[in-house]
Amino acid sequence: MKKMFFLIAAVATLMAISAQQLAAQYHPYDYITYDKHEVFLQYGAPTFQELSTQIRKETFVGRDGNTYVPSRFVYTGVAALGYNYYTSPYMSLGGYLGLSAAMMEMAKSSTQKAVFKSSVLSITGLATVYWIYYRAGLWELSAHAAAGLTRWMDEQEMIVSGSQDVSSDTRKWRFAYHLSPLRVRWGSNFGVFADLGFGYKGVANAGISVRF
Repeated sequence: MKKMFFLIAAVATLMAISAQQLAAQYHPYDYITYDKHEVFLQYGAPTFQELSTQIRKETFVGRDGNTYVPSRFVYTGVAALGYNYYTSPYMSLGGYLGLSAAMMEMAKSSTQKAVFKSSVLSITGLATVYWIYYRAGLWELSAHAAAGLTRWMDEQEMIVSGSQDVSSDTRKWRFAYHLSPLRVRWGSNFGVFADLGFGYKGVANAGISVRF
């Protein structure tokens, strides 16, 4: 976790330094006319939560001492809203708030029979740094790095009636992050965008934004 935090901090610092060094290449008039505020709505999937469950096949040790594995997985993706404040035409600082849910049926590893289900709700808050490194007409390309926290709420319920209750509810905080080398936006004050990255926002994201 510490390595990931320092990586995000290094990327954000590099983006800030690069933006300052490249600023002189742009027309001075840009610094008079640019919009300072941006609000956006977006949807992303799959996220770290889904990938870690599907690829790593995370297991759960019940109160009975048996190991349980996911047998069925349903995920909603992440719906989010956010705000960016532009410190220059090519650099912004902002915030992100995302909401996602998942449902997993957990089966005993020895029998593969579903015993209980786990319903997970997560709320993720991130502080984000954006750097726009290319702009032509209505098109722009940018990168961003983000770090913050996720509130993880896991409620479990037995499926097999009459069996021993091995479920347990969980509430905990997790360190959250996101790194994206490519975000494409098309538009002026109103625009649409899509990006690719890795972390708690999702591998692929798309949305709309308004600048003013």
